[in-house]
Amino acid sequence: MEVKQENKGIRVRLNHIRHGECMEVWQLQTPEGKPKRYVCRDTYGENCWYWLCDAPSGCCERDYAINNDIAITVCDQSWREITRDSNNRRRYAKSFATLEDTYTEEWRKIAGNYPGVTRNGFKEWILKQSFRPLNGTEEANWQYCRHETVASETLAHFTWIGEKYAICRVTQKHTECDARWYEYYARKVQGIYYGHTHFFGYEFHDRHISDVLRTLGKRCEDIGSTVVETRYRKGHSAMSYFMDEFIGYDLSYEQVRDAKECRLRKAREDYNGANTYYYKLKENEVSVRGIEAILLAMRKQMLKAKKQ
Repeated sequence: MEVKQENKGIRVRLNHIRHGECMEVWQLQTPEGKPKRYVCRDTYGENCWYWLCDAPSGCCERDYAINNDIAITVCDQSWREITRDSNNRRRYAKSFATLEDTYTEEWRKIAGNYPGVTRNGFKEWILKQSFRPLNGTEEANWQYCRHETVASETLAHFTWIGEKYAICRVTQKHTECDARWYEYYARKVQGIYYGHTHFFGYEFHDRHISDVLRTLGKRCEDIGSTVVETRYRKGHSAMSYFMDEFIGYDLSYEQVRDAKECRLRKAREDYNGANTYYYKLKENEVSVRGIEAILLAMRKQMLKAKKQ
């Protein structure tokens, strides 16, 4: 039965993608009432097609390669033909693009409009926005949990095997400081089957030093004027909070004092560091302006030479 079906060729539509196994899982079109069958395509190398065992929700093991003579008709979710492929690379020199390759190509088309997008440096940048020391767990929460989405916009659209995708820019705001940044994603416009999302990178910028100084100065004032609040519940340990942050149970006077002083010391160090940087910029202001004046004069000379 299997050979007979293969000799007729097969029609497939995407079921889901298993990124860890580097495969796409595809469902065969079978007569109504017949068992469903699945194949996979490698997302690397020559994109070879295989018959699958224990699919689609099991371990999806590759059984054996589909015969080179078998034509594979690739369909959308409504079984409309999109393209054709096979394991015969003489007949089909190159398989159609994977979703990951499509992400990369579509982003390449617009990346020049967003030169600040990167996957590097975000952790260091967002942790610098904290006004208090953070331990390992707090660092993870500060980076991954303490933010909310405030806006989303679509930058581009593209289609892959009949499904519509969009590249989006999402504006995120931290909930415990005033940091804002962008995150760039690709996502399905309508989730008919397993929704694929791809992350391109972050866009973040350091604020002007004068804004930083104002924020840090106010933070020092707020810490200095705020007292530790102790809350009591019958039958429970006393809970201490500082600026709405839980700092411990049944703290002694010394522990309460140390908790406040530790945060104030960190805020003052940040302020003093920013202040030192600000005055270094002021010292170089004259020379910077001199460079700008020279560049302006050079541009004027070049424009004058072109007119002549």
